[in-house]
Amino acid sequence: MPAQPLRVLHLIGAPKAGGAETFAVRLITALARQRGVEVRVLARQGSWAAKQLRAGGVKVVVAPFGGVVDRVLGVFGYGTVAVATRVAGEFKPQVVQGWMNRGTAFVPRGPWVRVGRMGGFYKLKYYLNKVDYIIGNTKEIVRHCLDGGWPQGRVELLPNFVPVPPRGWEKQRAGMRKKLRLPERALVLLAAGRLHRVKGLDSALAALALLPAHCHLVLLGEGPLREDLQEQVRELGLQKRVHFTGWVSPVAPYAAAADVWLVPSRFEPLGNTVLDGWAHARPVVATRTQGPAGLIKNNQSGLLVPVDDAAALAAAVARLQKSPALRRRLVAGGLVELRQKFSQPVVVGRYVAYYRRLVKQMEKGAAA
Repeated sequence: MPAQPLRVLHLIGAPKAGGAETFAVRLITALARQRGVEVRVLARQGSWAAKQLRAGGVKVVVAPFGGVVDRVLGVFGYGTVAVATRVAGEFKPQVVQGWMNRGTAFVPRGPWVRVGRMGGFYKLKYYLNKVDYIIGNTKEIVRHCLDGGWPQGRVELLPNFVPVPPRGWEKQRAGMRKKLRLPERALVLLAAGRLHRVKGLDSALAALALLPAHCHLVLLGEGPLREDLQEQVRELGLQKRVHFTGWVSPVAPYAAAADVWLVPSRFEPLGNTVLDGWAHARPVVATRTQGPAGLIKNNQSGLLVPVDDAAALAAAVARLQKSPALRRRLVAGGLVELRQKFSQPVVVGRYVAYYRRLVKQMEKGAAA
């Protein structure tokens, strides 16, 4: 007898793109395509996530998710609390999952399992009395929840995944290098992420200044540090060797143009960008911050260097340039890790199994 359809409502309140939002879109879109799973999303009005999910064929309802406008609309029954309650009442989900603090804040009460998903070391007060279960995407985040007093058995480790690049993606190498005005024989380093201090991109620029002139750096992302980074580029005389792209999707054409994947972060709870580097078969050089250090086996699936050590970062890149054998070994090691632990089928399957387990526990408790 086939299992009953699983209905899951997701709440995403973030306005812009980021690592957590990118994964939310990936997971929800994949869940919506699973046989036996029905998905609805309540997202912030005008947000990047709402646009991306709709483009992927997911059914999305929008709400303000906080602020003065939300409070005013709430008086007339159109605020986020009212919309969330109405959507849940109509859809009748078995599971309601909030993403990060803002999404979790509006998880409605009702006859469903309430779950919050944490992608960082957030304060647990934002989850207390809002949800009954928490998903963390790293061992460290799970430990953070347990150490903070969240009940044993109500925290689950479910990792992220990254999509497999489309067939033939590497053929875009020459075209993208031409678009970015990269010299034919350039060694191209790529760093992807928000232009924020925690991403350590200033350290990557300092490392580039220590490398030969044929080395270039492509920065995929946008953020508040852009002007500061551009000023640093000018001070270091790297104007012809650094290429800002803003947020881009898909990443594959830019990865095709690259030779080395950099993760110079000062702080990285997981490191989706490490997974992206593995997926695009590029050797990864990362700092020993929590996420990358937990993912990478040094000298097997990547190279790890100290945080804020531009000289060590440059030395690791130089080491890769001199050793094709090392590059091949790191790429192969990364792909093994990705396929065994962080592939879409593996992670989506684990989410579905987790949801079904919680629903079964809830039904048993209601019958007792």
